[in-house]
Amino acid sequence: MFILAPSETFKAKVTVNVATKSGTWREESFIGIFKRSDDTERKRLLELPNTELLREKMEGWEMVDEQRQPVEFNEENFEAFLKLTGAVREAATTYWKHNVGAKEKN
Repeated sequence: MFILAPSETFKAKVTVNVATKSGTWREESFIGIFKRSDDTERKRLLELPNTELLREKMEGWEMVDEQRQPVEFNEENFEAFLKLTGAVREAATTYWKHNVGAKEKN
């Protein structure tokens, strides 16, 4: 089935490799909630740094902390998230893959 008028937002799993104290890597994930965009926005959005793209297009998340407690999507937590370079890169890549199929800007 093809839906001609999709919802204004979509959810997508964001997977991030996180370095551990022991020097190994651990895969973690959360569900990002993103605002959909159309082709008219594409060129402008491609010019944005990943953090600015997420400021415009990330609307929430389904995320838990180490104690498996929900992490609220609020300004303070979002700003802390935006300092995690790898997580920001993976969230932006996930946005592009699920929204318009565009390749991530290098």
